[in-house]
Amino acid sequence: MSESAGGAAFKEDGCNYMTKEERLAFFKMITPREFDSSRIRNKVLNVSYGLLPEHLADIYMPETGAGPFPVIFYVHGGGWTQGSKTEGFLDGIIGAVDSGYAVVSVDYRLAPKVSFPEFLFDIKTAVRWARAKAGEYGFDPDRFAMTGDSAGGHLTLMAGFTAGRPEYSDAKYGFAGYSDELQAICDMYGPSVLAGPTARFYLDSGVKRVARDAANRPDDYEVAFGTANPNLLTLISPIRHVHKDIPPTLIMHGVQDGVVPYQHSTLLFEKIKEVCGEGKAELVLYEDRNHADFAFNTKENCDTVLKFFDKYLK
Repeated sequence: MSESAGGAAFKEDGCNYMTKEERLAFFKMITPREFDSSRIRNKVLNVSYGLLPEHLADIYMPETGAGPFPVIFYVHGGGWTQGSKTEGFLDGIIGAVDSGYAVVSVDYRLAPKVSFPEFLFDIKTAVRWARAKAGEYGFDPDRFAMTGDSAGGHLTLMAGFTAGRPEYSDAKYGFAGYSDELQAICDMYGPSVLAGPTARFYLDSGVKRVARDAANRPDDYEVAFGTANPNLLTLISPIRHVHKDIPPTLIMHGVQDGVVPYQHSTLLFEKIKEVCGEGKAELVLYEDRNHADFAFNTKENCDTVLKFFDKYLK
């Protein structure tokens, strides 16, 4: 253990860490920005997709075209404990409405009010709801994709990899009998190896971590999932659920990520190749991007995601 100037004990792991100035700049960059929905003319906000008050979604539609439209669900990040459908990196995919997609941004319940798999149940309920209401909203139920960043990336992977499995769905929240299948998914820097050796990843890469963990404070996974047991965390890890019939998967990660080591994505990509062969997944690594880097929230990033989705949904 080591101590800070204020006497707090920290876990000592030998990794490099950001300076105070670097941390301030990092947290300024990742501070959630409220999405300005006024620039999207064709929209329906705060639609209830399930039985609970938190089950709300915002729908953004193309201004032209007859439909039915392919759908991209957006799942926000925030460590499973914060964020909303109007915060996060929605700008990184909203340009899809100009390319003939409907975008559905989804709220879900957060920890510590609930724990896994409740937030995954919410996301899958939204998918079933969208299929049930496809005719009402002009959705094409055979062309559903999903993207998410950070914790939202984890949930996107889990939703894609566990489609059709009732233990990861809980249809009691609504629209039982409708499929929760996705035709393509995009994970942006989501954790996929929750029981992985985080310190070893950073020691191997030399990348700076954002902040030291206090010795007497539960880590983010323990807060969100209610456990620090590595065996249980393995069962919550997307890499554990790779099988030959997963949807086509785009994985995006910044090498300088100081929160979720980029090895989460490289290991996941290799696992998909091992199980599914070449072509099921694409991996895009950005040498200069950090976690939740603003570059993921740009038109250029949207174009990269759409190029991938277009192959499977158009």
